[in-house]
Amino acid sequence: MKKILKYMYIVNYPTFEEEICLLEMKSIFGKMPEEKTLFSNIEFNPSNSPFIKTRLDIIYEKDSVEELLLEISKDKTVYDNFKLEYVRLNNDNNVPYEERINLIRKISMNIVGIHNFKNPQFNFGIAKVDGKWLYGIDNKNNYKWHAHDNKPCSYSNSLGVKVAKAVVNIANNGLKEKTIVDPCCGVGTTIVEALDAGYQIEGYEINKHIAKNANINLEFYGFEPIVVNGDMHDIKKSYDSSIIDIPYGLFSHTSENEQQDIINTARRISNKIVLISFEEHDSMLAKAGFKIVDRCVVTKGKFKRFIIVAE
Repeated sequence: MKKILKYMYIVNYPTFEEEICLLEMKSIFGKMPEEKTLFSNIEFNPSNSPFIKTRLDIIYEKDSVEELLLEISKDKTVYDNFKLEYVRLNNDNNVPYEERINLIRKISMNIVGIHNFKNPQFNFGIAKVDGKWLYGIDNKNNYKWHAHDNKPCSYSNSLGVKVAKAVVNIANNGLKEKTIVDPCCGVGTTIVEALDAGYQIEGYEINKHIAKNANINLEFYGFEPIVVNGDMHDIKKSYDSSIIDIPYGLFSHTSENEQQDIINTARRISNKIVLISFEEHDSMLAKAGFKIVDRCVVTKGKFKRFIIVAE
């Protein structure tokens, strides 16, 4: 297999989740997609994001199909059980359907091996972007994380799985060596998503019953029951980042002073905070010594959730 030149990511999102998708992309790649397409030298697992549809590991980038075919024909590696697909862009610049089908046939004939559409061992993709023909390994999002929607223990104001997945990527910029803490983790939605992505995370929950339910959820998905029943203000360790879905309003009797204490403790135990709430807490973050570096809004029905990144 040839060296990977770069990676192409195709993202997609409904309008009401556009802001959090763009924030996630900016956090992971340091830039945002153009027309839902993003090129990067960073290798990121598409199944760890709720918005990345696929990642094409680009092996060849040529000006014409003929040049592409020439390079592919030079590869004498046998790829038994391979599949070749056209990687569709999420815009109006795709090659017409008939041309795509003919292209797949022509290129498949130049790959050494047997084509197997149903159970492939090797997945290849081809795309045309800005006049360039791209060919490489196609890595699709497996969407297995949708199973996390069906937790045995949940409650109505829990974060949705998609938001939770994006938030853990925003918290550690997609880097597995960074440590995260969710000190008010509830039933463990973000803990499940972080562990599923292979991140280092610890969770605390002050309510004994809810902490128990969080661990039930973790075990249900095959993870260790790591949630600690404890007060976040007693945490002695330090982390690279904290994720806090702050209790407030209709769903909690948490006072403004208690909210400020939560943010103050997050400042003490973490270098960075991703704060999720139903109202803005700019002044509280500033009072705790945080500086806001980014933000977005996610809507769910009639509710708005503010997501603020501060360091």
